[in-house]
Amino acid sequence: MNDRPSLSHRPGTALRLSAALAFLAVGATACVGGAGTGADRGEGESPGPLIPPAQALQTLDSLLEQTTAGVQPALQYWDAWPQATVQYSKGLDEHSLGYAKASRQRHVKTKVAPGKYGALLDAVRSTWQAKGYRVETGPANLQALFATTPEGNGVSITIHPAGNIDIGATVSPVPVPDGRDLFGTPTPDPVMANGNPDVVPTYEDPYWSS
Repeated sequence: MNDRPSLSHRPGTALRLSAALAFLAVGATACVGGAGTGADRGEGESPGPLIPPAQALQTLDSLLEQTTAGVQPALQYWDAWPQATVQYSKGLDEHSLGYAKASRQRHVKTKVAPGKYGALLDAVRSTWQAKGYRVETGPANLQALFATTPEGNGVSITIHPAGNIDIGATVSPVPVPDGRDLFGTPTPDPVMANGNPDVVPTYEDPYWSS
């Protein structure tokens, strides 16, 4: 369904990524699918027609590409394998709402110096605003931006305290996975020597890294 990405775009899995972020002790809770990363539908609302997985994946990748294309000089990165998370009702009578939310994360491998964080966020904000996205700033203790597209999709950028940077996108509603991966057969994460996903920025850039 999706061509296997090159070295700077190789996919991963959410479970191992969570372990890596815990290892890095970033302590950040904002992520793809969180507040401000899309139009979450309230309980009882119709999600509308389900989006075919291939179309959802194309939209996810387009959101990620549009975001990074607005950042110059270009960043090095790799893309995690897309995920589909079943949505549930809230309250005592918890049950599946019959659809899932698709998400994908892009992990920046270019080292961005703390003094350049503002320039990076400004570049992303400008790109989103030019496309008519509704942009929100993250909480005071986290350097992050969240946006919602006119179509109701979500996109985010988070600079974690450890210096690793994630760009995420969400699309909803997609079919419930029902025991299968909607997007095909996942391929392995890039990993570090200790086996954790390779989310630590290592590429030096004359502009961003100094």
